[in-house]
Amino acid sequence: MSAENKKFQVVVKNLPYHTSWQKLKDLFNQTCPVEHADVVKKGNSTIGYVTFSSEDKVNEALLTYDNFTWEGKEIKVYKAGEEEEEEPVQVNSTSLYVGNLPYTYGWQELKDLFRSTKGEVVRADVFKDFQGRSKGYGIVQMKSVEDAIRAIEDLDGFEIEGRKLEVREDRNSSKEGCQLHVGNLLFEERWQSLKEHFSKAGNVVHADIVLDNSGRSKGFGTVLMSTPEEATKAIEMFNNTDFNGRVIQVKLDKFAGDTRSNNYRGGRGGFNSRGGRGKPYRGGRGSYNNGNRSPQKTIDVQVGNIPFSTRWKELKDLVEKLGLNPTFTDVAIEGSRPLGFGIVSFKTEEEAEEAIKKLNDYEYQERKLFARINN
Repeated sequence: MSAENKKFQVVVKNLPYHTSWQKLKDLFNQTCPVEHADVVKKGNSTIGYVTFSSEDKVNEALLTYDNFTWEGKEIKVYKAGEEEEEEPVQVNSTSLYVGNLPYTYGWQELKDLFRSTKGEVVRADVFKDFQGRSKGYGIVQMKSVEDAIRAIEDLDGFEIEGRKLEVREDRNSSKEGCQLHVGNLLFEERWQSLKEHFSKAGNVVHADIVLDNSGRSKGFGTVLMSTPEEATKAIEMFNNTDFNGRVIQVKLDKFAGDTRSNNYRGGRGGFNSRGGRGKPYRGGRGSYNNGNRSPQKTIDVQVGNIPFSTRWKELKDLVEKLGLNPTFTDVAIEGSRPLGFGIVSFKTEEEAEEAIKKLNDYEYQERKLFARINN
């Protein structure tokens, strides 16, 4: 291909993984004649190159196809030489989190979807509430890291039934061998002092104090170190040693990374906005007495990635600090274990949307929160 023709070329990214040059050419031919089309596999990405006869045709292709949804993916089109450099997907686990699933999807549909990436699926699960209804997210275990990377490249942002999937490495899977259980703590101990103490052994990702249903410390907590080696070092340094007047016990947390303990296939943890048996909230009072919610219809917003030590009152204070007026706040637990997310209710959809805008990516106690409508 001559240097002159290369001036009239576009680069197409975020293509479906199995796109062929012929399918790419057929797509662009619908708008303007294509001189040449090719696709190149780079790692687990597919990149297309389409050449036209003139600058006008290039501009027409950019206007028509940039951010165009094709076979469930929103493709990106750039003039040759102006494309953005992409960071390669970094994955160290075969376990993937899948968010924003259609509520019609069960584990079989999820497994079939990930099989379409030509990778081998070991297991697929969809989180369900206590009534057996999908919560809109799940976990997929691929056979290899390469299969996991390909699945992310192919399905992250893929649109199904009007919903764009979020596919990423399951953060819980990275906890195995790194998370510690710390027992015999003072009941007045806070996560800040726990984190500071364990920082002597290495980098602490986060530290939490486990609370009971009334929000009081249960006398133990968890500490997540960056690596298994640092976790081992922390055990050696701190197990059976004095910490603020108590001899603490430090060991690996056997529940870390156990995604099945977090309510797969109809377990009873998670949200239960209708109350009743198996209610997973801690407190649940918000601005109401005796744990009762208002009988009026409200719009619920789920707030995720909150520290495990967060109480409903602290969540309410945070939301009000942002200028919002919730009618109800609570945090979720499973048995006595906090689940790391909460619910905030509002009278109108406008208030709920405003809350999502303010809470998404808000940094709270060294964590970035996320928020969405709790369907």
